[in-house]
Amino acid sequence: MAVSADAVFAATVAWGAAALAAATAATGVRRGALAVVAGLLLGWAVMESYGLVLAGLLAVGVLLAARVPGRARAVAGALCAGAALAVVLGVAAAGFAWWEAFPVLHDRYRAGLASSRPAGYWVVGNLGAFVLAAGLLLPAGVGAAAAPVWRLTTRAGRAAAAPWERAAGPLLAAGGAMVLLADVSLLSKAEVERIWLPFLPWLMLGVLWLPPRWRRWGLPAQAVLGLLLAHTVDTVW
Repeated sequence: MAVSADAVFAATVAWGAAALAAATAATGVRRGALAVVAGLLLGWAVMESYGLVLAGLLAVGVLLAARVPGRARAVAGALCAGAALAVVLGVAAAGFAWWEAFPVLHDRYRAGLASSRPAGYWVVGNLGAFVLAAGLLLPAGVGAAAAPVWRLTTRAGRAAAAPWERAAGPLLAAGGAMVLLADVSLLSKAEVERIWLPFLPWLMLGVLWLPPRWRRWGLPAQAVLGLLLAHTVDTVW
């Protein structure tokens, strides 16, 4: 991750999610302060990379994962959203309006190298590159987690799930949603091993549903694959 600025963006998003999670568990002034910190971080993440507007889905996942009354979630979520919007509007007042710049980015992207990259291939190729960058435990973990996470959408499923499943499930679902939306946007044709880094940690939570024996051999296997790719694939960025 350390070879690109997107690792910094991933850290910004992660700290924002952590602050929001802490806000849901706090009370009074502390809840408000943490929610504002979360919003400032997530709002700044949007300024770091256009695609990180999708981190809003992660914020929703954090709120769903919190085992607190609905009022606490609503307060934390509203304060977080307000602080994030304040960042975007503040930067706009300084001369950069995100909503005006994004259409320009869209047009320039399609007029550049992306125009020669066939969408039919990259919708699938992106996911393949992402799996290689993440390691082969990613698809195994997502596959193992799919059914348990889906059951969390029902009251009976939530009642039968372990506490860690109720906490990790919405975050994993948010990670999957961010990747799928980024993929079908057709603004991520290639380079996903870099630009999708902020989405990667949340999808890797699927490894929690794998048997312990898989995780024991999986960690060294992931490391070997990562070193192999780093030493054999020449990236232009």
